[in-house]
Amino acid sequence: MPLADKSFEEMISSGSLDAAVWQEILAGVEELHRLGYVHRDLKPANVLYVNNAWVLADFGLVLPTARDTEILTSTHSAYGSQYYAAPEQAHDFRNVPEQADIFALGCMLHDVVDRGTTRVPFAQIRSVGVYGPILEKCTEEQPRKRFPTVASLRAALFDLWQTLTDDDELPEDADLLQAVEEMPNSVERWRNLIHHLESLSKVGRHFALKALNADLLVQLNTLDEVLFARLMALICEWARSTGFDWNYCDVVGDRLVEAYRISQVRLKTGIVLAALELAVSHNRWHVMNQVGSMLGTVADNGLVDRMLIELELEEGLVLQLQKIESVVNWQRDRWHPKIAEFLNRFQGE
Repeated sequence: MPLADKSFEEMISSGSLDAAVWQEILAGVEELHRLGYVHRDLKPANVLYVNNAWVLADFGLVLPTARDTEILTSTHSAYGSQYYAAPEQAHDFRNVPEQADIFALGCMLHDVVDRGTTRVPFAQIRSVGVYGPILEKCTEEQPRKRFPTVASLRAALFDLWQTLTDDDELPEDADLLQAVEEMPNSVERWRNLIHHLESLSKVGRHFALKALNADLLVQLNTLDEVLFARLMALICEWARSTGFDWNYCDVVGDRLVEAYRISQVRLKTGIVLAALELAVSHNRWHVMNQVGSMLGTVADNGLVDRMLIELELEEGLVLQLQKIESVVNWQRDRWHPKIAEFLNRFQGE
């Protein structure tokens, strides 16, 4: 292993909170979870700056969540570093879920944003600062009450950072947005908000659309599919045409994926096209992999048939798929067979 230039402990000492650094750390943990592992010993000393990138280190306590390999630690084995360990690690170390790493990330975030205050090991963090709700959510005593995924934690963080850097006065749709947030099961409040957003320019919709998180989208889809379709049309246009901050692209990509999972086939095509444009235009590897998954081997045949029509009509879309293959090494056979066959035929012409 190459010699690290520094560890995350030094970032804490400097009092710096860099969104780009957190993006790399979160991406590392997310990839670990995608591969089916829990780190179980995340702490500043195990996050290193190597070859101009922040990486995770010390996998001595890593555990496969699928439980399909030999267990190397007993139930009562050492639980990692207690100052960053989740409560469940103290009594059932080998069965801890991914949320144990979420707990550790919350502790690391606390070290950065609330330096000088002490933490009680294995306990929920209480903070009165702007990061308080995120810290509390990360360190809930029960794993199921924490952020369920790294993506949901990333969305909360980047939404907060967007708010902190926005010095403009609140737009007129703030009240309509707040009304929906207070009562997301009200069709009338959703209708008022969406009608207002449809009357705005693309730029004017940014404030409200970035605030509509995955939970609200799920709520609307359950409530009214027609309103959900109207809103997704606005979100897809926003994702395709907005020059997002480089790191915020992943948050937008995550929301598109969540919408994709709950949408009907007729909406999924627009979501995939929006994610494809977002991924390639901003050169975001995370979103490129998401596009690959949406059009992977198990993609819905109805979606694939619609995508083939789009590919026939727009050569630029084919070039975007080929760019994903080259940038993130997405192998041709990982696409849906019909997509792979089309790309092979296009390449041969």
